[in-house]
Amino acid sequence: MAIDSSLFMADIPAGTYAVGDVVQLDIKAGPSIVRSGRGAANLKRLTVGLIGNVSGSVSSWKIRVKNSDWIDPMVSATVSLLEPTALDERNGAIQRGNNCPLTPNSAWQVEAVCIAAATTTVANSIFALIDVDYPAVSAIIDPDACDGIPTTIELGISQTINGYALGGSSAAAWNIVNTDIFKAGFVYALQKIEMYGISAIGFIALTNAAGMGGLCRIIPIAPTTASIRNKIEYATKLVKGPMDIQFLLFANSGTAITGNPQLLLDFVKRRV
Repeated sequence: MAIDSSLFMADIPAGTYAVGDVVQLDIKAGPSIVRSGRGAANLKRLTVGLIGNVSGSVSSWKIRVKNSDWIDPMVSATVSLLEPTALDERNGAIQRGNNCPLTPNSAWQVEAVCIAAATTTVANSIFALIDVDYPAVSAIIDPDACDGIPTTIELGISQTINGYALGGSSAAAWNIVNTDIFKAGFVYALQKIEMYGISAIGFIALTNAAGMGGLCRIIPIAPTTASIRNKIEYATKLVKGPMDIQFLLFANSGTAITGNPQLLLDFVKRRV
């Protein structure tokens, strides 16, 4: 049981928005359809939101997500990732997937509808992150409850990472860092990620690790230590070997920045 993530995004240029205005979200990372060839697929979670909250950039939207097999959509309201409780499981921007069975190759339709009239002076971006579980790929259901050795790996990124300007998601590209951070003889399950060293918000993705089965795990991230972190469920069993850590980060302003993120990666590890 392992998570595969699909990230849909759309830019909201500075301007005037009326109740009922509709914006289409396009796939930014991960599959736009439910993967085939990996057996059963179950919907786990939908997370929606607005990237930044700098003055003049905030507008209010509800995001509708519908699988091509469904009659009715899931609908959640946006909140900025910089709000301390943005990723709390009880937040209005997060909805559980209830292990809904999904048909391989079924498509996602994602749109945002304005729910409050607003005039903005700074562009922003909205997103919908869909987490799908593939039981055929081995994982640890709840790493927080797993018996083992609590381990934090400190990872300094020497490569320059972009923090794109708000509202620049359509042109933003992932910055990819290849690393080999695990010790031989252990299995690691991710519990939490902390990031400092760059004042940016956005997403970190884990890909191309042994045992991931080609899946892509995308995790929302903010640089504020006080913020509630994304609940990591169905963590892939990671072992020594190369892995890509990808960054899609945004400055909380209309001006791009660069920096060198420093990560604290919390794992529970067990001997093989």
